[in-house]
Amino acid sequence: MIRPHTDTTVAGLIGRIKRRQLLRLGFLTGTILATVELTAIIVPFFRVNKIVGLGVKIPVGAKATVLSQFKSSNDTPILNIEGKFFLLHAPGGIAAAYRKCTHLGCSVPWNAAEDRFHCPCHGSLYDKHTAVVLGGPAPRPLDLFHIADTNGTLIVDTNPLNVLTRAANAWNPKDLEITE
Repeated sequence: MIRPHTDTTVAGLIGRIKRRQLLRLGFLTGTILATVELTAIIVPFFRVNKIVGLGVKIPVGAKATVLSQFKSSNDTPILNIEGKFFLLHAPGGIAAAYRKCTHLGCSVPWNAAEDRFHCPCHGSLYDKHTAVVLGGPAPRPLDLFHIADTNGTLIVDTNPLNVLTRAANAWNPKDLEITE
């Protein structure tokens, strides 16, 4: 029996679709869906991320201001969350210590109760003035960021590929870039 094409009900439309047309429609729908999903996954990787914290040069204030903060707080290290470093009142000047533990890379916090840095992962202890290892499994002191005095403002270069790596577990005045 030949059905007229004027039947516009759902049952009439489904009845007119052949099996081959249905498979083609399903394959086309699946292909379009897969293409959209892959595009949604890949496109964010092409967007350029703006570097805000680690890896840029961060101004931390005037040298006199930083030294007065150290004097008023009994040389408590100054945390810079954005750049992931501490400003230290090192013997003879100011240093910027990277917060990454030299043992396994955990973020090292300042422990005011112990008056030193204490890594929460494996217990490495670091001196508050020099970031030298006092105990624990850390093989060397905390790395130091380069710091410069530009027009009266201290600027810390937080590029983790350009740090002062100290092999000896002792303070060396040559590592100091900003003197008092």
